[in-house]
Amino acid sequence: MKKRSKIIIGLALIFVVSVLSVSLILKVRNNDNISENNKVNATKDSKEEDQENSEEEKKEEELEERFEGMELKDNLVGVPILYYHSVEKSEDNELRIAPEKFRGQLKYLKDNNYVSLTLQELQSYITQNMPIPKNSVVITFDDGYKDNYDNAYPILKEFGYTATIFVISGLIDKDPNYLNSDHIKEMSKNGIEIGSHSINHENLLEISKEDKIETITKSKQDLEKLIEKPVISIAYPFGKFNDDIVNITKGSGYTLGFTIDKGWGNGKEDPLKLSRVYISAFITDESFKERISKAQYK
Repeated sequence: MKKRSKIIIGLALIFVVSVLSVSLILKVRNNDNISENNKVNATKDSKEEDQENSEEEKKEEELEERFEGMELKDNLVGVPILYYHSVEKSEDNELRIAPEKFRGQLKYLKDNNYVSLTLQELQSYITQNMPIPKNSVVITFDDGYKDNYDNAYPILKEFGYTATIFVISGLIDKDPNYLNSDHIKEMSKNGIEIGSHSINHENLLEISKEDKIETITKSKQDLEKLIEKPVISIAYPFGKFNDDIVNITKGSGYTLGFTIDKGWGNGKEDPLKLSRVYISAFITDESFKERISKAQYK
């Protein structure tokens, strides 16, 4: 009987030792796997970081080449962000500038070596103090009229200038006076940037918070789906905004917001509250020249 008990105890000990050995082996293997996964993740993170750094370096090199030989300025000086509406001949509508007048303004810019900045360049200038040429402008259009495609777009291409059109997304393909999907997609592929101007040009101060979120967020999503690119900018309809609207805008993923406050955009401003320079149909040549050359214009 004692012999049998000893055998049972021996077998039990062998079983326990076996279980402990297997457990130890599995633990070691698991630690090895964790270590290997950490190495893989670290390598992956390192590669992604290297890729991001490489892309940033590439952008910096491209900018250095683009701005080579030009006199540069920092973001305390500021840059004129021009804003237009319609480019169509009219006798009495200040929002409709004649195509020949618009062309004359761009010719003046070109003849005086002005550079038109992209939104990414503007953002880097405002938020990171990336130097830009002394003679720089940003060209924008509010509302997204069809004549922006028919009249402004060919003139911009003629002079090699980029621009941003702030589109009322709810009017796309619904109103013949405004841009349709094909217009927007073509321009987006050829140097024209697209920003939001809400869904239906609502006065954001007069609608509920839920409606604010809806028009700010959905207009961005709809435009991104259409052009298959990120939409980083919004021009507030009627220039109306407050801190609540700015917070919603920021939370929706925008990085630039444009007002109709008078002045040049500069590094002292919140990038979601940028001032702009109004160019009406009735502006004189002298006033145009002053507005693009003096931050404290009349």
